[in-house]
Amino acid sequence: MKSSVGLDIGSHSIKLIELGSDRSGITLLAAGSVPTPPKALSSKLAADYEAVAIAIKDLFKATGCKSKTVNIALPESQVFTRVIEVPQLSQRELSSAIKWEAEQYIPLPLDQVNIDFTVLREAKMTTSGKMEVLLVAAPKALLEKYLTILELSEVTVANAETEIIAAARALVRSTSTIKTAMIVSLGAQTTDLAILRSGILAFTRSISSGGEALSRAVAQGLEFNLTQAEEFKKTYGLERDKVEGKILAAAKPIMETIVGEMKRAVEFYMEKHKDEHIEAIVLSGGTARLPGMVIYIAETMGIETQLANPWVGIRKDAKQSILDVDASTYSVAIGLALRS
Repeated sequence: MKSSVGLDIGSHSIKLIELGSDRSGITLLAAGSVPTPPKALSSKLAADYEAVAIAIKDLFKATGCKSKTVNIALPESQVFTRVIEVPQLSQRELSSAIKWEAEQYIPLPLDQVNIDFTVLREAKMTTSGKMEVLLVAAPKALLEKYLTILELSEVTVANAETEIIAAARALVRSTSTIKTAMIVSLGAQTTDLAILRSGILAFTRSISSGGEALSRAVAQGLEFNLTQAEEFKKTYGLERDKVEGKILAAAKPIMETIVGEMKRAVEFYMEKHKDEHIEAIVLSGGTARLPGMVIYIAETMGIETQLANPWVGIRKDAKQSILDVDASTYSVAIGLALRS
């Protein structure tokens, strides 16, 4: 059985998924999660890189994952991702045109980034008569950091992509009956947005507000320390009838920022595609699991909202069903393992 490994190195936890595929379908071979050493990913110290590498080695050992070749995700907030429109071009013409396009959108000198692109739709498939191309530029310094950590972990990197692209791949099967869906990946430090049209990426954006900002807001609003705030947030979330609604009241300014960006993304998309509407919102990531989060987003956006289930179409043993509880947190790792 051919296997593929997704390694999602997040600011709070490191998640691993190994999937096997054969004629009968896709099977979960290994899965697990370990905490990320605090603040290690934002550090430039060799000791912090080593600490992350040790955590990754421990994760491989604990899960029994056999393959040491992995696909990894880069944080959306540090990578430049844009869906651009260009006239219909051949692959060769597009390769040279992308450089000029990149200069317009990327706020760093081009010699400091690695650029990649994927044709999402040919001109004949779009209403504008232009090709839609996903342009991705990753700072070389960011890639070097991840490659250094993984070299210390004795792991080989096959592919690197952004978190939201991986999450979208994992969730496209659970939205197969929905023409246009918005995926919202609520992480610890950021909230990443994507709009999928007929299963193909049409829009991406990253917001620098996530679970940590919610915890800080709760700590400030209720005069808690951060540990207390984190516990209250996880226990009561955004439910109006808990703790006299005080957690919700404290978290509301951050949630309004996130929802405001979601509404702007919908407006931007609808302006270009006037005959369409967002049919559903799918919430992914650890913060998506907060009590009351699905209801809050559904009510404030006025769009049907559901919690992500990236396990659709993947066979698991009965003993692995415990992973269903944290399903939304594994979206990125599953999406990475699904990359062929």
